[in-house]
Amino acid sequence: MASVGKVRIGSGPDDVVVIIDNGSPPLHVDLFTEIAEEEGIFRISFAALTQDGEGQKKADVVARLRMKKEIAWELCRALKELDKISHRPRRP
Repeated sequence: MASVGKVRIGSGPDDVVVIIDNGSPPLHVDLFTEIAEEEGIFRISFAALTQDGEGQKKADVVARLRMKKEIAWELCRALKELDKISHRPRRP
């Protein structure tokens, strides 16, 4: 278990959290299997498409996220910012 940094989650002196990376492998996802909101909690499930030996396609759920609405919107804004950066012209 390696500490890889810290993040501030508020303005108080106790609002610093140590980030721990256990080396979880990255997941590959192809589609949403669930996206819903209930009482301010967003539920998002992701699946990876696979195919068995007979050619039957299936979607294996690989991750389920539950997050407060504020975190979901923060994720949305971060993705939008990444999209803007990726479309900027590169310097020669």
